[in-house]
Amino acid sequence: MNFKKIIKFQLVAWLGTIVNLGSLWILHGILKIPVTIAGACAIELAILHNFTWYYFRTWNGRVANTPTDFFSRLWKYNVITAGVDFVFNLGTLSVLTHFFHLHYILADILGMSIGPFIKIFINELVIFKKPKLHVKNN
Repeated sequence: MNFKKIIKFQLVAWLGTIVNLGSLWILHGILKIPVTIAGACAIELAILHNFTWYYFRTWNGRVANTPTDFFSRLWKYNVITAGVDFVFNLGTLSVLTHFFHLHYILADILGMSIGPFIKIFINELVIFKKPKLHVKNN
């Protein structure tokens, strides 16, 4: 993985953070949806946002750019990323708001700080892994 790809990943991740926090603020802060439900919805919106950018920009050289490839990778990305985010992000958000009465935005930021370290490797090695080179045997 090169430095340029890491920078692209981080830029998308930061934009996804804004999508997540903005969605959480609208869903919980304005619409008063319970924080755990609002947090789960905010995570999913950020997942869809981030995947789209990763597919078309960050790892665009490794994809087929077909609907089948897009939705196949989206499914895999969503399952894996949601698993990481629901354990670390939503778990932290729920615990810190319910038991420690921390403000939901601060709790969400703390929860989101863990996932990127895990997710960059998942993306590089699983979702957008380099295709194997085929060597012909004579």
